[in-house]
Amino acid sequence: MTFVAPLFLIAGLAAAIPIVLHMINRQKATRRPFPTLRFLNLSVQKTRRRKRVHDVLLMMLRAAVLLLIAAGLARPTMTSLNALWGGDHWAAVVILDNSASMGTIDQDRIRFETAVGAAAQILGQFTEGDQMTLLPTCGPPFPEADKLHRTQEPVRQMLGQCRVSYERADLGLKLRQARKLLDESEAPNRQIYVLTDMQRVSWEGTKDDGESQKAKGEIDSSVPIVIVDCNRTPKPNVAVQGIDLEALLPVAGLPMKATVTLLNASTVAGQRLVELIVDGSRKAVSQELSLPPGGRVKYDFALTFQHGGFHRGEVRLVGADGSKYDDRRFFTIEIDQNIPVAVVRSERHEISYLDDAYYLKRALAPGASDRWAIRPTMLVADDLINESLEKYKVLFCVNLPAPKGDAAERLRAYVAGGGNLVWICGDNIAPEKYDQMNEQAGGQLLPAPLLDVREPSTDGDRDSWYISFFDKTHPALRRLADPPSLHESVLVSKHVRMAVGEESAETSVLARLDDGEPLLVQRNVGRGRVLLLGTSVHVNWSNLPLRPIFLPLMTQLTFYLAEVEQTRRELIAGQPLVIPLADQPQPVAVEIVPPSGETLRLMTKSEGNAAGQTFRDTNTYQIGIYQLRLPDPSSPTRVAYSVNADPTEAEPATIDRQKLQNRFADDPLVFADDPDDLSGTFALLREGKSLWGLFLTAVLIALVFETFVSNRLSPKREEQASSRPPPGMRRLAGKG
Repeated sequence: MTFVAPLFLIAGLAAAIPIVLHMINRQKATRRPFPTLRFLNLSVQKTRRRKRVHDVLLMMLRAAVLLLIAAGLARPTMTSLNALWGGDHWAAVVILDNSASMGTIDQDRIRFETAVGAAAQILGQFTEGDQMTLLPTCGPPFPEADKLHRTQEPVRQMLGQCRVSYERADLGLKLRQARKLLDESEAPNRQIYVLTDMQRVSWEGTKDDGESQKAKGEIDSSVPIVIVDCNRTPKPNVAVQGIDLEALLPVAGLPMKATVTLLNASTVAGQRLVELIVDGSRKAVSQELSLPPGGRVKYDFALTFQHGGFHRGEVRLVGADGSKYDDRRFFTIEIDQNIPVAVVRSERHEISYLDDAYYLKRALAPGASDRWAIRPTMLVADDLINESLEKYKVLFCVNLPAPKGDAAERLRAYVAGGGNLVWICGDNIAPEKYDQMNEQAGGQLLPAPLLDVREPSTDGDRDSWYISFFDKTHPALRRLADPPSLHESVLVSKHVRMAVGEESAETSVLARLDDGEPLLVQRNVGRGRVLLLGTSVHVNWSNLPLRPIFLPLMTQLTFYLAEVEQTRRELIAGQPLVIPLADQPQPVAVEIVPPSGETLRLMTKSEGNAAGQTFRDTNTYQIGIYQLRLPDPSSPTRVAYSVNADPTEAEPATIDRQKLQNRFADDPLVFADDPDDLSGTFALLREGKSLWGLFLTAVLIALVFETFVSNRLSPKREEQASSRPPPGMRRLAGKG
């Protein structure tokens, strides 16, 4: 504790006045014996003792009042926040929250502008020789922010260049960086300023962080943290928090559904419109949506792409509200990707509808080749010897006799190299020969050993089985598992039994018959996959090709095996894009086109012990559509991904000050309520916390107690009268 006006402490000498008066009042009179008064001795002594205690207590109270008044006039302050005795130099780190929530309009002003004004006030408090720096929470890092500066020019330049980002703030990370910078400073007075809107998600990084660092001795608890709250009365705001695309098949001409999620981040109800934009043109506008306070509303758009290829889309709110940083959301989709697949059957049939692969071909290519996502090539068994199998994403082998020799070896190499092999059964399947082929290939051509061909017995009570189970967790089947009537209507009159043991990460049963027999089994073999459908895709073994589920089942399996993504990669602003290129042993150039439109060339690099190269792009601070051209031996591959604002930034919840104080434990926290005027906060930090109010309260309490002692604890008049001798005796005593 120190005193702003220490000269007033001299007035504390006035506390000696009650002591002097008390000493004067204690002068003793001359004692003269008078025998007739000996009966009054006992009463006089009792009254004298009480009066002595009473006088001493009054003396102490009156002296304390004078001391407290003198100390209060000296303006005592608590200086534990700063080591004022250590010198005049200061070191400060200003943490500026520039996350998306700081773009909210608050009292007709953007919060970030309020925070910038507060930062300018803070910089104005320092002089040449003081050390300072600015740490924005988001956006591209400033190289100058990694050190403390002795001049304000670089800090003011960073402040002028800083903008609101679409990212989420991590104040815990920035506080650790600020403490590390201040630990390297020799300035006796150090401070951390946090300019933020107190959004709860921004403080998530401080959970249990203080305790762990204090245990390691990494935190200097004497450094005060000044929190400038820029959150006051925000304007009502609605945010686009997400968009989900759902399509049974990503094919031109077929309808898709786009589900938009809106959040009302204010405490009042609102009505908004939302529009869908595809490839630069507006496709649809919603009806007026009513949003309850703090609630979410979903709206479904129906859209149809008339041509294939890459498409870019955007959902945005109509009109302005409290923040423009959460009013848009981007997405990408690529349809009709011309996936190359091969269908291999035993031989060509003169009558097309009698061909074993007739229905499969129609499912994979139901329309014109330029209007469908799959490009099938029809082969026969003899083509397996000379055909380049690596150019096909999926290989369907339909009712083939067990391949031998070079054909089997080429199929094994295809799977080992990352190919996808699908066996479809039929009359040409001999289980024992297939098992022999699989054994010679090292067990890499079948998902499980084959047992026999089963069909209903003539004396049995059933003539077929139906599919009772579809794996709802499988990416290719999850949209086909419900309603169950889709697959339960499939009747199987003949199928090949498989010896499938316990399912594992490598082997899984995707479909079963009603008696539990596996019908569709998948096994991962190295980089590739092998599947087997135990029945045929012609009408001789099953009615599967005639059921509505057949076309989506075959196409979804193809999309899954070819690793086709309907919606391309989606990132949150600031999140790095990482694409491994295992087939590239040397660094290669990758072209990237960000939303700004400029073309950049970046090089891949090896990371750790990973095989091949890795492309990494950390410059994802803009929101919008990014396009990449990845190197490929045959033809360049184009990849698109969307970058959107962090949806959590629209959450209006703030952190409670007491909870924040508890989280920081012993750290001194100072809260500034008015970011437009920080003069009181600066006075508190430089002069300390004034204790004048406490001293004034103590003076009032002492005066009240002094009055009580003076009036209530004084000797009673009756006691004083009883201890006083009669008038005659007083005269005699006076004469004596």
